[in-house]
Amino acid sequence: MVKKFLGLVVLIAIVSSCIPNEKIIYFQNKEGDKALGLDTLITPPRSEYYLQPRDILSLNFFSNVESEIEPFRQSTSDILATGSSGQQGNVQSLGQTFVIDNNGFLLINTLEPIKSVGLTTIELKRLLEDKIWKDKGIRDISVNVSLAGIRYTTLGEMGTGQHVIAGSEANIMEALASAGELSINADRQRIQILRSYDGGDKWHEVDLTRRDLMLTEFWYIKPGDIIYAPPLKLREIGAGDNFISQLGTVIGLISAGIFFIGLANK
Repeated sequence: MVKKFLGLVVLIAIVSSCIPNEKIIYFQNKEGDKALGLDTLITPPRSEYYLQPRDILSLNFFSNVESEIEPFRQSTSDILATGSSGQQGNVQSLGQTFVIDNNGFLLINTLEPIKSVGLTTIELKRLLEDKIWKDKGIRDISVNVSLAGIRYTTLGEMGTGQHVIAGSEANIMEALASAGELSINADRQRIQILRSYDGGDKWHEVDLTRRDLMLTEFWYIKPGDIIYAPPLKLREIGAGDNFISQLGTVIGLISAGIFFIGLANK
């Protein structure tokens, strides 16, 4: 009877502490979709992004005349970081990095505050050029606007904190790798993303074990995203995340079983 009980305890402990490969392997082609097969070209969709407060922008001013871009040079206290300036052929350039303030305005030296929230980078480019032409009378100037970094937050079974990835685009795997990867106990099939939209926020759930994630709007992260990795059900029984800790759990259960059986036989 004792042997049967101990065998049952060991079996339950081992089975409950095992994590199937299907729950931890990324990018499985679960439906066998030929469009997602190996060596097949996959083009993830890209959606239009509308600027939000605290977005990091790279602004480059170009002109044939250096004096026309000089008024827009910021002091280092006004911007996130000093960009580059120089000459490309006969064209003078000035690149700097800005942060949209909490009220949604972009502050540029010699210009009135510019409401930027809700605009695309292309719309902001046109607005800036029109404003410079009309307010300053400078027509020999062009402006390039792009995201200079993507700010996001991670929580749960992974490296937690606030992060910034340089550049204007990053996919969710780059974001997770930059944040410190997921632990073995993370539920990769139920990763949650809190994303801001015009008028409010929405929670979404994505499955990192599915290759077709690349065909959704959540393949690329957006500035301000909050990514949460919940734990697997395994964590509810306190099982470990490797063989040694699982073995310790099993031995503990066996020892407790022997102890209580011994008490019962006295």
